Amino acid sequence: MKFKKRAIIITGILIVLVSIFLFVNPLKTGKVINSNSGNSQPVKVVPLLEEERQKVAQTLITSEFIKDIPEDYPIALSFFSFEGNERIWRDSFLIGKNTLLSQGTPTIYLSLHAKYISEFNGNNLCEIIQTANKNHDLGFDSDYNSANLLLKYARMLKHRECFGF
Repeated sequence: MKFKKRAIIITGILIVLVSIFLFVNPLKTGKVINSNSGNSQPVKVVPLLEEERQKVAQTLITSEFIKDIPEDYPIALSFFSFEGNERIWRDSFLIGKNTLLSQGTPTIYLSLHAKYISEFNGNNLCEIIQTANKNHDLGFDSDYNSANLLLKYARMLKHRECFGF
């Protein structure tokens, strides 16, 4: 009998969380890393400077998020900039549980304008994400629907204020 009550309560909580996630998701959707998208021109990729890579890596490693990323569902963070009207892709980082990964398949793709790298200081990732999101400089994409993402990343719900919900 206690098991049924717990199951009903947990199901109710999940329904509320899914509803919140479905209707209050402020991130602008869009493809993050896209090959040619039907264009005949190749995508231009320019690597970050080594000091930029180190600054990003240090900030990601020390962020509060990294310990809550599910082991089987890494997140890709790609940087971009613009030359005129052309989007230039910069380096990408694959973020796993407590580490940066050298290989794997991300479940979530985030893209962030490279202009924010200069603001990274090791412990301000949440602040930067909030600013970039407000300025429409943060992209989000996933092949999974919101309900699946909620189940996979439930431990990260405590960080939802960083994304504005």
